[in-house]
Amino acid sequence: GSFSWYPGMKGSPYITMAVMEMLVRLNQMAGQQQDTRQMQQRAFDYLGQEMVQLVAEMKQQQKKGIKPVFPSMSALRWLYVCALDGRQLPASVKSANDYLYVLLKKDIKRQTIYAKAMTAVVMAKRGDTKLAQQYVKSLKEYTVFTDEMGRYYDTPRASYSWYDYKIPTEVAAIEAIQQVTPDDQQTIDEMRRWLLQEKRTQTWDTPINSVNAIWAFLNGNSQQLTTTRQPAAFTI
Repeated sequence: GSFSWYPGMKGSPYITMAVMEMLVRLNQMAGQQQDTRQMQQRAFDYLGQEMVQLVAEMKQQQKKGIKPVFPSMSALRWLYVCALDGRQLPASVKSANDYLYVLLKKDIKRQTIYAKAMTAVVMAKRGDTKLAQQYVKSLKEYTVFTDEMGRYYDTPRASYSWYDYKIPTEVAAIEAIQQVTPDDQQTIDEMRRWLLQEKRTQTWDTPINSVNAIWAFLNGNSQQLTTTRQPAAFTI
């Protein structure tokens, strides 16, 4: 059920997570994709067992007196994918997720803006509305705004990734704000304006950045996918 970096290589949890994130988002916008249903289930099974094994190792370390901390960005992305997808998980996987979620709620000081935004979505989906609102309030406080560029992040807490920190962080924050404070359309539009300006001046320079940016515009606007009319410009 895993995906690899290149054909013939061993399956990679990291790449599998990236693929599943895209597919789960696609399901959110356009409904369950029948042609990928089995593939997604196998990938969920694979990633779920990876997390069960991870948590088992963490518990072993805990018995030795090592204080557990939230382990990785990959674990957060897994919780995010599960929260967005909402499918019923095996008992062992659900137990592992609950263990990780308790640690996630304590992992405040170390988080980047990107991680904080994903955490807010996970919290909102799990019903921790008050905590999610606190996280989103913090996300908004870190933004800067100009009339020309819109609203964006200019802080070391929006750290770099191998595919450019700016767009993934902006997209994650937009999603969190939409999820937790959907009535704040002004902030959402100002952040989308920055994404459009990036397209005009820098281009969305990788396929992953392009997929992320499209998600930011179409999430909550899925009617754009089914229209037969000439595509209209987004109102910003």
